[in-house]
Amino acid sequence: MLDFLDAPVPYIVGVKNKTAEVQSKLTNAVLVDANRNQVKSPTLPQLPQYRELYSCLSPYHAKLVGESYLGKKRPVYEYTDMQVEAAQGFLGVIRSYLDSLCSNLRSHTITNVQSNDDKVSLLLKESFIESFPSRDRPFMKLFVDTQLFSVHTDFVLSFFQKE
Repeated sequence: MLDFLDAPVPYIVGVKNKTAEVQSKLTNAVLVDANRNQVKSPTLPQLPQYRELYSCLSPYHAKLVGESYLGKKRPVYEYTDMQVEAAQGFLGVIRSYLDSLCSNLRSHTITNVQSNDDKVSLLLKESFIESFPSRDRPFMKLFVDTQLFSVHTDFVLSFFQKE
């Protein structure tokens, strides 16, 4: 169980008994108690450009909430064309936001050409974090250690290596 709690996964379902050891592994977790309808989360730094992201996501969220109200008359696994459109728009905004956070990756990357013409790129994380305004750095320090950031930067850096 403790190995599972240390794994880089987005969520855990069904942790019933929280021993002291399990509780220590949950310090950065968002806990959802479905029985009590409660969400508990650690204090996280505010997202960079929070207001802009919120205003871009709000219309899609409103569509999804409106459709979910109507959805009480049909099973959860069935969805409408409007829900698909809203979800795609929501994800598009998230992708654009992620791209904007990582827009200056290239200037914080070292690329080495191997003898067999293979290119290897290395991101200088500290330099990248320092490129943000001081108010955004606490979030970025946590963000660069996530699997989402690693996957996205690997994808972006693979394009640099092809050039």
